[in-house]
Amino acid sequence: MRVLKNIWSQLHRFVFWALLSTILWAWIFTLLTDTVPEKKVTLYVQTEDCRSVELTLKLEEEKPQGIKMVKVHPFSYAAFGNRELLEADLYAVREADAAEMLPSFAPLDGETLDSGGRELYVRDGVAYGVKLSGPGEPGAAASFMGYEPEESYYLFFNAESPHLGSGDGAALRVAEALLKLK
Repeated sequence: MRVLKNIWSQLHRFVFWALLSTILWAWIFTLLTDTVPEKKVTLYVQTEDCRSVELTLKLEEEKPQGIKMVKVHPFSYAAFGNRELLEADLYAVREADAAEMLPSFAPLDGETLDSGGRELYVRDGVAYGVKLSGPGEPGAAASFMGYEPEESYYLFFNAESPHLGSGDGAALRVAEALLKLK
């Protein structure tokens, strides 16, 4: 009884140390499993069903030189903070939503992207994205991304990405690897 009373009287300290420990270990985990944006290429996918871990592993098999990791996340990953979403390099977006996001996307003019002859997303005579899938098409990386069958999806590049042609071109190489996946 006396031991129980002692525990209850100091419960706030136990809770405080448990929370502090959780925060510390979360911070350590983040340090070990992440890197600076200059050393990673990040893809955000606007599908409900995305096998992001498997797709990450597949894209990392062909990661460009100088890149430590490739990260793939569904848009819902950035639900509580859009900083990560704004710092991504690539976006797989539904055609219906592309027009409102267009100011964030880089034009493909002058970029050396091997699109494999895929249709481009063109707005006002400027190409911005490459078609990933459409109605009746299996789509690129369809075994990893659950495309809605009645929607068309395009792959876009972040205008602020350090990995475009004027940078190291890593986003272009990851995009090409994505386009080759079944």
